[in-house]
Amino acid sequence: MLKRIIQEYYDRMYLCEGQKWDLEHEVRKRDFEIADLNSQVNDLRGKFVKPTLKKVSKYENKFAKLQKKAAEFNFRNQLKVVKKKEFTLEEEDKEAKKAEKADWAIGKK
Repeated sequence: MLKRIIQEYYDRMYLCEGQKWDLEHEVRKRDFEIADLNSQVNDLRGKFVKPTLKKVSKYENKFAKLQKKAAEFNFRNQLKVVKKKEFTLEEEDKEAKKAEKADWAIGKK
């Protein structure tokens, strides 16, 4: 009776080891095929020539954004127009005087 139980275990172990060997052989075969296909793909990729890229400044866009913001903050354009002379800027006074002189001087000629 003990001999029969041991024989059954032996047969079962023999069958399991045979299946294990078959599975390991399949795995090794598939690994070899995968490695072969990967090498073929890499060979094909190596033949492709990558185009050369233009050098682009990283800060180009940042400067454009800053200039836009600076244009938005042009405070003279945002100020209200005041007709009293005590609040006018000196530059505007000078320009107005030059324009007046030119107008009446042209009229006399």
